Amino acid sequence: MPRFRNLFCLVNLGCPKNTVDSEGILAAMSLAGFRFVADPASADICLVNTCGFLDAARREAAGVLHELAVRRNRRGRPLLVATGCLVERSGGVPELSGFLESADVRAGFADYPRLPDICRDLLAGRATARGTGGYAGRKLSKPYFRWLDGPRMRIGSAGSAYLKLGEGCSNNCAYCSIPLIRGRRASRTMKAILEEARALAGTGVKELNLIAQDTTAYGIDMAGKPQLAPLLRGLLKMSGELWFRILYAHPKHLTAEMLEIMASDPRVCPYLDLPLQHVNDRMLSRMGRGYGRKRVDQVLAMIRRYLPDAALRTTFITGHPGEGEREFHELLAFVAEGHFDHLGVFAWSPEPGTRSLALPGRVPPTVAADRRAHLMTVQARISARRLRARQGAVTTMLLEERGRDGWQGRTPWQAPEVDGKTVLTGPARGLRPGDFVQVNITRTSRYDCRARSWHP
Repeated sequence: MPRFRNLFCLVNLGCPKNTVDSEGILAAMSLAGFRFVADPASADICLVNTCGFLDAARREAAGVLHELAVRRNRRGRPLLVATGCLVERSGGVPELSGFLESADVRAGFADYPRLPDICRDLLAGRATARGTGGYAGRKLSKPYFRWLDGPRMRIGSAGSAYLKLGEGCSNNCAYCSIPLIRGRRASRTMKAILEEARALAGTGVKELNLIAQDTTAYGIDMAGKPQLAPLLRGLLKMSGELWFRILYAHPKHLTAEMLEIMASDPRVCPYLDLPLQHVNDRMLSRMGRGYGRKRVDQVLAMIRRYLPDAALRTTFITGHPGEGEREFHELLAFVAEGHFDHLGVFAWSPEPGTRSLALPGRVPPTVAADRRAHLMTVQARISARRLRARQGAVTTMLLEERGRDGWQGRTPWQAPEVDGKTVLTGPARGLRPGDFVQVNITRTSRYDCRARSWHP
């Protein structure tokens, strides 16, 4: 172990993909001899893992960096290193660099393998302490993937972890900046994913959440067709009490084979995160989604055939250029049909470098926001009704933390961070975070459940 013992802190912003990177950064810094502290005020150096996907995320990152900068002590500590998506985004869009002006160094994805050296140079005042950034449509480099295969220092739930299948996206949706941030689709090898899954399970992880920008497109860049089904078969050869959950499943690439495998093993949560973004044919075409309303209906019918009790999550965008009242009301009517347990809605924002930016038919931001609120109001009633239908059910619950009113955790129909919680009430001795327990759902609200231990 190196003797270098500077104190470092890490602030993690953004999505689960960032969380996986942050866990890798924590491990790499610790193995290089840096000592982690939770309080930035006590650190010599602070890394801020940023999100750059939307303007709100960029403003959050800028605010965090500014707050850390103005609170520096007399020695000018902590020094600040900005990492992550906003660094990459600003590499291709210089006008976004202002969001990072409080950082001393900006480190892009290609810099992750040498972050400890960058931090050492920064602390020593050497001019070599600078990073890169700006993948702008390219694939991420092999050194990054070798780094991604390295150790992780877990943060968050003891029993749940994200398993990253790859980086980038080649769908090229008109509104989306992910290819400008993370590059084109680049899948990890199946061997690397399975090895990491086994390693995580060996540390006590019970739930593996499969993530990528498009999980259902995993392996297309390596084999010419999706490889999620073979990967699932490999994961299901693992022994032990486990959950597998599929997030970010693009409807264009979801297949009956994938659903058949999900239905074949109860360890695969009957849950799908299926980002649709819209249902009107004209809007789907303008968004560059690669499918129409007919495909949406086919996919939902296919899911109900193989997984009739599955919980479904989706996301929609309101106010995309060209969305008139007719297009919005088709979307509203579709949501009102009640297909989804969980739903998120984003109001379109003009993202630099995306094709949507140049499209005619801009929708006033206030109209887009009102439409978003309307959808969410309709969905709130549906979410409450669908969850109420599960009252009285006996199911498995993954325990996460002990709260004031009982153990908190999640059921198979609740994904981490984005869905509701379940609270286990009544006697519950000898339990630990990461335990699976059988429970009976006794009460539900709009998004959350209450349950009691159940013994057959």
